[in-house]
Amino acid sequence: MDEQMKTVREKAAVLADALPYFRDFNQKIIVIGYLCSNILSGEEEQGIMQDIALLKSVGMKPVIVHDSRMGADKFRENKRLAKLVELSGVKAVGICGIDEQTLRMTLENGYIPVVTPNDIDTEMMNLDPTDTAREIAILLHAEKLIYVSRYEGITWTEKKEKILSMTESELKLYMEEQKSDADFCRKLENMILALDGGVERVHLVSGRMVHALLLELFSVHGVGTVVMRDERKLYEHEKGRY
Repeated sequence: MDEQMKTVREKAAVLADALPYFRDFNQKIIVIGYLCSNILSGEEEQGIMQDIALLKSVGMKPVIVHDSRMGADKFRENKRLAKLVELSGVKAVGICGIDEQTLRMTLENGYIPVVTPNDIDTEMMNLDPTDTAREIAILLHAEKLIYVSRYEGITWTEKKEKILSMTESELKLYMEEQKSDADFCRKLENMILALDGGVERVHLVSGRMVHALLLELFSVHGVGTVVMRDERKLYEHEKGRY
């Protein structure tokens, strides 16, 4: 019984810590680049969609921009992921390509947009959802852009230590000094472009870590890497704790 009560208290503490974030992010647009479908099991993927559904349930306005499994039809993948979100108890709709009017109408009507980068005119083109997520985040004046990927965050190559937070200038310096693969660099470049385009914060988190999205959003230090503009604009409840 004592162990059970301890678990209950720990869960209550987590919810209490998360409450200020619920207030801060209420009605805010959060663009999530889901970029790891090829490395996750069906159970892991469903877990991420459930976490995104929770974001919607506590008042946020998530937008999902996704990649597609190797060899899968992009448009079928779009419908499949929208269905996975709806299985978690919220409304979702698949959208092909970038259309601001459609995206805003979808959000205003209480749906989660699930976006594949390609539309019928670009069906045969190789469009990177990393770019599309950044473009949509800027277009919708999103509060956050979060890349959920195979990367756990940004790490110092020599120290093997994850950087929990950094500024845009620090990220640019990191890119000059660290050797990284092309896919990783593309994500970092898009993070900088998103900040320059007006997005308040950008994040990089692992798709493999259970509830990484929630832990990153609803705790002060998170579990991935957050990048802010150089002035480090903090939320009210973060002041004195960051």
